[in-house]
Amino acid sequence: MASNRKHVNVGRFFQEEPFKSKRTGRGSSVPVHNRNSHGAGLQGQYQAVLNQYEHIEKNRPAPITEDIGIYVEILSEAGCKLPLDSLDNRDFKLRAHKLQGDREVATVFIPESRRAAFLKKIRQYLDPSKDGKPTKDGEVFPKNHTLLDSISEIKLANLKSFWTDPDEFYPEDLDAKFWWEIWLKETSNRNANEIAVQLSERLNATLSNSSLTFFNTVVFLIHCSANDLKKAPDLIGNLEELRKAKETPNPIVESSPVEQAQWAENIAQRIQISKEVTSAVSILDTGVNYTHALLQHVCSEEYSVSWEPDWPNYDNYNHFAPYNDHGSLQAGLAAFGNLMEIASHEEPIHISHILESARILPPIGENEPRLYGAITVGAAYKLETDRPNLNRVYSLAVTSDHERESGQPSSWSAEIDKFCSGMEDGHRRLFVVSAGNNRNVQPSPDYWDQVCLAEIEDPAQAWNALTVGAYTEMTTNDDPRLVGWSPFASPGDVAPSSRSSVNWRWKKHAPLKPEVVAEGGNKLLSSDKTEVSTEDVVSLLTTSGRTEGQLFERNGDTSAACALISRQAAILRSEYPNLWPETIRGLIVHSSEWTPRMMERFGLLSGMHSPKIAKENLLRTVGYGVPSLQKARYSTDNALTLVAEGELQPFTMKDGATASTDPKLNQMKLYQLPWPKESLRQLPLETEVKLKVTLSYFIEPNPGRRGYRSRYSYQSHGLRFETIRPGQELDNFRAYINGLVELEEYDGPEGDNDGWFLGSQLRTRGSIHSDTWIGTVRDLLDMHTIAIFPVGGWWKYRTAEDRWRNEVKFSLLVSIEAPEQEIDIYSEVENLVNISIET
Repeated sequence: MASNRKHVNVGRFFQEEPFKSKRTGRGSSVPVHNRNSHGAGLQGQYQAVLNQYEHIEKNRPAPITEDIGIYVEILSEAGCKLPLDSLDNRDFKLRAHKLQGDREVATVFIPESRRAAFLKKIRQYLDPSKDGKPTKDGEVFPKNHTLLDSISEIKLANLKSFWTDPDEFYPEDLDAKFWWEIWLKETSNRNANEIAVQLSERLNATLSNSSLTFFNTVVFLIHCSANDLKKAPDLIGNLEELRKAKETPNPIVESSPVEQAQWAENIAQRIQISKEVTSAVSILDTGVNYTHALLQHVCSEEYSVSWEPDWPNYDNYNHFAPYNDHGSLQAGLAAFGNLMEIASHEEPIHISHILESARILPPIGENEPRLYGAITVGAAYKLETDRPNLNRVYSLAVTSDHERESGQPSSWSAEIDKFCSGMEDGHRRLFVVSAGNNRNVQPSPDYWDQVCLAEIEDPAQAWNALTVGAYTEMTTNDDPRLVGWSPFASPGDVAPSSRSSVNWRWKKHAPLKPEVVAEGGNKLLSSDKTEVSTEDVVSLLTTSGRTEGQLFERNGDTSAACALISRQAAILRSEYPNLWPETIRGLIVHSSEWTPRMMERFGLLSGMHSPKIAKENLLRTVGYGVPSLQKARYSTDNALTLVAEGELQPFTMKDGATASTDPKLNQMKLYQLPWPKESLRQLPLETEVKLKVTLSYFIEPNPGRRGYRSRYSYQSHGLRFETIRPGQELDNFRAYINGLVELEEYDGPEGDNDGWFLGSQLRTRGSIHSDTWIGTVRDLLDMHTIAIFPVGGWWKYRTAEDRWRNEVKFSLLVSIEAPEQEIDIYSEVENLVNISIET
């Protein structure tokens, strides 16, 4: 049977149609209070706020911004959501949002000119003559019921009201100076940079020289104490939120000498670089030693930059000087894979990509907090300046060891999302990020709970990045010095040092992370089961950062896994140089499967939880599984992958719409794919076959912490897919998906939707969605039509200005796998595609 056949492009097999969602949102339950007592209580609380403000106003220095007013903190009733739209209009300006237990807390700016508006709303609430019309159930509610009955308390905001990191990270010593992230709203009449400079001068604080911009928000770093910064709300009307700045993130490498320098010459002699290299792994780390005997073949000084001009491109080994060779450890794996596998044979080593190095971490000893989003992206731009047309895979195995984000976007992860989306320059990128390592693995009988409790680290929560965890197949201990020590992890299991998103506090909104896992090595457990150790025998072999002497070193954990997936992505970019970054990311996820051990884990979890929770927990630990480079790269006669790269405009605005009108959903695409019906019919109709669908796209981020719903959503838009069911007519399928399709006697969807492993609810997190259907040939024959349609995001609101005009790109991947018999589904589809081109 033929193998190594290029995937089939089916991008032309679609039709577009106007679209309206048939899905309805679920309303939030708002408690009903006694209007007199509740209204009077809120009235008294707000009057107390005004009295406090008037006292402050008398002693307040001249404000910096023209907009002056009151910042208030509004607490919801227990278990009730605040109506955020009602807190962000001409009367109120929503600045921050967070959760405190089962209550929502909103920090709101009330302009000086609108300070009476809230009292007016309360008076209307208290006046029965202003009540709304009866509902369908005959209930009558006071005017402004949804807003006021959801509020339990309103009070004057203080500095901590703007703090959106977990409370435990707020400084206990209010006089201690440290670096803050200060988020400022862009104003129409004043540059945010000018405001930040003037604020730092007024506070006698230090302002960092870098900033980040997200739509209409600018992020700065400012060094001062909480007592210094508490004056800020009195001076500026555009303060949105405060977060703790990142400390310098440093990868941890425990090195042990591996003296096998004679291998370097043998390996170097077998390296064969492609004549026309079009792709690269761009390593953002501590720098790569491009004078190393092996790395000099794939990297050079020309391909290396540093964020700061006075930083060396990499650290030269010196026994008496700081030395960190993590970037070089990554480079060996990103270029060659596990060198132990290469060293064990004498075959030629074909390399189709080069390495670039961007040093983003300072030499050891420099620990000033920085905006690592600006450094990461700024260093990447330096690489792009000299070689703008190179197909890059950015590889980042540097994470912050703080878990305070717990899945929420940070300035670092959001900057990566913005960089990948290409919103600023039209150039979309592929980013691979490690999930971070558990640095304190304990010798417990089963380390699974440790992995679940170790949360994925910043910036690996980035939606557009491909996040990589670690698993292992390395279970052989033949080191005579370690007799009695046994592998800690079973073959095919998650690696002990990997991290997960199982316990993210922000899990309801967060993407499924990691998306994939790759080899990260194992640990060894002592014979008395009291000690866990990292040893060469269960680690990957890679290049060291030295030019002579010890040329090889071990590497492992999610750093190694990140490098291996980056290599796979670069190989795919070389194989398919015209495919989009979204497609390359999609192919890696699409080719992934859970190992038998992971399926065992699923069985164990299903015994403790519902199947849905068991699936989500495993997805948030090992993602979609282990990628197969062979499957990602090629189809075969009986395993066919169809690729469709497309565009659609998610939102539209009616002609003549007023300025207060929000955009609406716009269009969907219906793919009616060339289907190998004749070939499939050669099999018995009850034969089991597999269909897999993956949808990959990038979003524009909106990282301000203001509730992350409706117009405050993090994602600019979302896309979804639905597949026609066995026995379902096309018109019935369209009527099921599209609210604009009118079908007489429509009574719900026809056909059976069983067979999907995840289902439409679980597969929709993040910006890559993948699911697998298993069923019979009889049913698969009908499943040739797939709809791609938009759902909401912050572009769908007038506050996003003209973003509704944007078109977005997506990649749809569809695979059919039939049993390994003499059946050729590939050729039939290839012929159908060729016929369509000719006609």
